Amino acid sequence: MASSSARRPTIMDVAERAGVSKSLVSLVLRDSPRVSDERRQRVLKVVEEMGYELNLAARSLATRDSGTIGVLVSDMHNPWAFDVADAARTVLEGAGHTVLFSAVTAADRGVDQSILQAFRDLRVAGLLVVGTVPDKAPFNRAVSGGAVVFAGGGPDYIDTADVVRSDDTQGMAMVVEHLIAQGHENIVHLGGLGGSVGRARVDGYSAAMEEHGLSRHITVVDADFFQESGYVAAQRALGSTRSKHERPTALACINDLAAFGAMTAADERGVEVAITGYDNIALGAMPRLGLTTVDPDSSTIGVTGAKTLLERIHGEGNGFAHHPVTPHLVVRTSSLLGL
Repeated sequence: MASSSARRPTIMDVAERAGVSKSLVSLVLRDSPRVSDERRQRVLKVVEEMGYELNLAARSLATRDSGTIGVLVSDMHNPWAFDVADAARTVLEGAGHTVLFSAVTAADRGVDQSILQAFRDLRVAGLLVVGTVPDKAPFNRAVSGGAVVFAGGGPDYIDTADVVRSDDTQGMAMVVEHLIAQGHENIVHLGGLGGSVGRARVDGYSAAMEEHGLSRHITVVDADFFQESGYVAAQRALGSTRSKHERPTALACINDLAAFGAMTAADERGVEVAITGYDNIALGAMPRLGLTTVDPDSSTIGVTGAKTLLERIHGEGNGFAHHPVTPHLVVRTSSLLGL
């Protein structure tokens, strides 16, 4: 058995053992038609024997289909995205693919071009993008075959790409319906930022408020998907200049992380207010938090996204597909306060 400290075999090592030139090995790894089948098989056999195929870059050059799939997560701070990605990983690995994970730059929601270049260099067979991203074009360019699926993002790309997403408008409307059923009228939404998902959740909030004759109470305080943003927005919504009768009795937050920030703000002010989230991440189920939230069915989003991507890789399906996933409300103690 080789020592764990043994160096990785080089292209020169492969050439020497196969009894061919370095340039011929290079031609084989580039899948050049100039190489005879007999020599190609001899080189590839040595590549396998020496473990050279473990180098993903070399393996991707050796075949037209590298067998590698990229999964790019839009927000490394949000456990929801990893719930989706992990469900997808199980399907993709089960189909025999190697899965490489990376992330969009969280600070500005921009895309790290070096990561997309790495995907191009590895000739990934497909790319699953989890969450909302500003522009789909860079991802399409990262995969020569065009096998790209967007999972969990907003409706922006429907009709121009394969999209698997929960109905964010319906989900936020469920939250408002629940809060109204508890007797709340002055319900403030902390959200609106974060792209199409944020806008869809505002739409659900506003439509439900209007439907129940509560248009006069419609208030959206800007917040995105981060805990600090929810904290700042809740501080504004519960501001010390407001009297007890002016303060909202419920805060419907854009997601669970923002809701955690809102809980901290309410605790600091000593204000009892109903708070809801969205995404149903595991932390919210802890008894001390007991966060009422919307479950977007992350597992189904991930599994459906992965299966759709595999279909695209194998050339199946006609046109772009939109796969809607139905959310459901999870009621816990956080929404049973504030009145």
